[in-house]
Amino acid sequence: MTEEAVRFEPYTDPPPSCAVWAITTPGEGFMHTYYDVCPWSPSGRLLACLRLPFEDRRPGPDDAADVCIIDLEQRTLRSVYRTAGWGFQTAAHQVWGRTDRRLYFNDKVDGLPVGVRLDLETGHADALEGTIWQVSPDETFAITTCLIRGQLTQPGYGVVVRRGLERSNAVRAAEDDGLFRTDLSTGERTLLVSLARAWDALPDRDDLADAVLYAFHCKFNPQGTRIMLVVRARFPDGRFVASLLGCRADGADLRTIVPHRIWARGGHHPIWHPDGRRVLMNLTPGEDGMRFCLVDADTGEMEVLCPQLPASGHPSISPDGRRLLTDVTREARGVRRATIRLADLQSGCWADLCTASSPAVGGSPLRRDAHPVWDRSGSLICFLAAPRGRRRLFIAEPDAK
Repeated sequence: MTEEAVRFEPYTDPPPSCAVWAITTPGEGFMHTYYDVCPWSPSGRLLACLRLPFEDRRPGPDDAADVCIIDLEQRTLRSVYRTAGWGFQTAAHQVWGRTDRRLYFNDKVDGLPVGVRLDLETGHADALEGTIWQVSPDETFAITTCLIRGQLTQPGYGVVVRRGLERSNAVRAAEDDGLFRTDLSTGERTLLVSLARAWDALPDRDDLADAVLYAFHCKFNPQGTRIMLVVRARFPDGRFVASLLGCRADGADLRTIVPHRIWARGGHHPIWHPDGRRVLMNLTPGEDGMRFCLVDADTGEMEVLCPQLPASGHPSISPDGRRLLTDVTREARGVRRATIRLADLQSGCWADLCTASSPAVGGSPLRRDAHPVWDRSGSLICFLAAPRGRRRLFIAEPDAK
């Protein structure tokens, strides 16, 4: 394990409205995971990230990246593991356990993706039978969808494997694919919700008669009592429609939260509200365009937040439930500009904290989405940008000037 000093640089171009710091070096590419996975350790001292070997092409089956830990107090960076189980949108799905001691992420064994539990005190790594998408808050089990099959609906979120190891679904709703659970005490993987069960829970299935179902995202609520599952019905021409389902942590009480007909009106990026009962999502409830909506996971009842604010980006709500964070992305003349926006849910007012530019690559898996994410206290925000062409991680302090 190598350790090196990191210089935190203030971000000033263009001037932000709050304190913003670059916490990785400009000459190398770094990324966290996703807007719904906190990269801060439980103590708040450490931040998990991935150091990229390149940024100009998609990863091949044998390309490796470095899982790294940034000590935010000592301002050091330590490389702790080299993994071939990563992609340009969700990295290696690195996620913390209950303490600063254990970190979970993905790698490959015999060319196929597996989960890894790394003890940061001893350096010992255990390979798990199942892969990692998220770990339960009590660190008893992990959930995942198939990281190979998911690539068929959208590259960059799963893991690339060698030719001959690819997997796809040949039937409309597979009995052996869906939402998987890995017991973290034994490492054993089991199927928690099959796609056949998911199919039966979907309304308006006649719309999907010619499609094949795939599992994509899965996410725990903060309490660890419920799981959301995004499924995509993929048609022969490659297009797909998505639905949002939810179940209890044991897989029971499976139901549709956002049906595909509502999602298809215009929607994306669901995430749990801190209360664990509702889902925040960009949706189009009426004629006024896309808005930030809360959907009750039991009843499907929808509430619009900040009606005057158009929805965009990767939204999330602060742990205290008072503020909404998102990013607003625009591309023009080869430049992708991401603005980090914060809205007060009590007053309905919002402000832009900062804007960072990156080279534009369109909808490619190589795109540099900001993926803003809260720390565990709701006082700091981590996001990604590449002002000088390489991905860097930034921390914004919205209440500090």
